[in-house]
Amino acid sequence: MTTRRIDELVWKALTDPAFRERLFNDHRRETLTTLSLTEAEQQAVLAVKADTLETFASALCQSGFSGAGG
Repeated sequence: MTTRRIDELVWKALTDPAFRERLFNDHRRETLTTLSLTEAEQQAVLAVKADTLETFASALCQSGFSGAGG
């Protein structure tokens, strides 16, 4: 499943260092509340175990929630 909101989340993490830091420093749940994600999208993002943007985006692509993976 491709979702534009997940792609936007990854883009924001790529371009906004403060957002990226919150996403990877135990503030992910709070950070996600600032976005318009569905419950399924939020759960997919929360389930990702990653400490870099590259591994985070890769995990989302593998889960089917990002358009970047095909």
